[in-house]
Amino acid sequence: MLSKIFGEKRVYQLLLFAYISLAFGVTFNKIILSLATILSFLVVLFDFNFQAYKNAIRENKIIQLLLLFLLVHLFSFFWSENIAYFLKDLNSKLPFYAIPLVFVLKPIQDKKYVNYILAAFLFSLTVISLINFISYYGWRKTEFDDVRSLSLFSSHIRFGLMLIFGIVISLFWINSKELKFKIIPILLFFWFLTYTYFSEVLSSYLAILGLIFVWIIYKIGKSSNKKKYILYLIITSLTLITSIYFLKINLDKTHVIPKASEIVKYTKEGNEYEHYLQYKHFINEKFVFIEISGKELFRDWSKYSSISLNDTCKNGNSLYFTLIQYMTSKGLKKDAEGLRQLNKQDIKNIESGKTRYKDDPEGFFVRLRTIFSEFSDDNPNGKTVLQRIEYLKAGKIIFSNNYLLGVGSGDLQDEFNRYYESTNSNLYPENRLRTHNQIFTYFISFGVFGGLHFILIFVVSIRKFVRENNLLALLFISIILISFLSEDTLETQIGGTFFALFFGLFISSK
Repeated sequence: MLSKIFGEKRVYQLLLFAYISLAFGVTFNKIILSLATILSFLVVLFDFNFQAYKNAIRENKIIQLLLLFLLVHLFSFFWSENIAYFLKDLNSKLPFYAIPLVFVLKPIQDKKYVNYILAAFLFSLTVISLINFISYYGWRKTEFDDVRSLSLFSSHIRFGLMLIFGIVISLFWINSKELKFKIIPILLFFWFLTYTYFSEVLSSYLAILGLIFVWIIYKIGKSSNKKKYILYLIITSLTLITSIYFLKINLDKTHVIPKASEIVKYTKEGNEYEHYLQYKHFINEKFVFIEISGKELFRDWSKYSSISLNDTCKNGNSLYFTLIQYMTSKGLKKDAEGLRQLNKQDIKNIESGKTRYKDDPEGFFVRLRTIFSEFSDDNPNGKTVLQRIEYLKAGKIIFSNNYLLGVGSGDLQDEFNRYYESTNSNLYPENRLRTHNQIFTYFISFGVFGGLHFILIFVVSIRKFVRENNLLALLFISIILISFLSEDTLETQIGGTFFALFFGLFISSK
């Protein structure tokens, strides 16, 4: 046993170092996560104490359920055909099982050490978010950068969820009576909120709304003055519903599909325009695929540019379709007359790949506008919500054919691939992904009983956190559950470690 050689204090310090390393590395580095996970597991293994470990597991129902779920995962090996993928999937899920187990066997012994772990996480989150933001909006950004490239070191969506938890921690520290200097958490709160606004991560916005509801409901349950918080809940709900209603009305007005009788049929030269009303695509609230004279565009474009319309822009996109979108954004008809109204800067913009003469503002409302505009197009490719609907449709069929035992974790992607091929899916090969719903993913993988077991882990956890008045843990688990609705949060090392680190911390300590 390590404790006999180095002493319990040294062993505990080594384990605390591993925990802090996990908190520090979870925002940006898989190597740190791997090394810290291995170190923590080795400490527990070489400091083995059978009776102490047995008691720790016996007294913690949540870790019992998690270990039973691991057995479900392992047993799915017997009905998985793709063994290589099964092993790969199991390896990526090991932090999900191992880290909470280590926390339960060797729990944090002092509240100040919990704050060390949270501080390491906030420090890393601050540094990485500043690097991301300065890089994207400073020296790296070009006019055709996608906002998803804002996150340099990890998934844009998972980093967004970490920021939401950073906001929650900051609020707790602002309200802490023990912390004297409140300026740091106040600055962090506003910085994380600003970053979240510009990141355009839909699940982050939903998480904020969800946390408000969870907080109000928690206060209703715990407060003696329930009427006040019930009033908060009613006002919040009515405000949200009203805002969504008026926003949708406003956005619907900006995306009006033109009627055939309103469209000009001929150019000034007498050539017939081409119209493609089936392609419901808008630029700056203007319908793109109408009033196009390909004949005049191809004939005259060489007068303004040395790049052929059959070639691609500098960003790799079709120059012809970029030209059509850019001219639409300026309110021009796509013909010879419209070309004459483009200036030299416009031509440079088009050659570089810009589809708008004036950039849209960025942030929350742009993301909402984009989401609503997706429903005006039947093509799901490249559209966040429509693609996820396709994934859920595929998942529903696969689950209905394998509802008892599931397909096994090894065959999950293979089953989706077979479905897309057999149905001649409209999704491009690179977009043919899995459910993007973590709970549904486990129902498909392990069947109805495995899926219900997974849900039971969270039900028991929430009961524990409510019983212990652990609001921080309750809000964390709410963030995770909200992310499960639109993401396979646990399917990557960083996502799984982020969950396992704080889940293990909260289920093992009071």
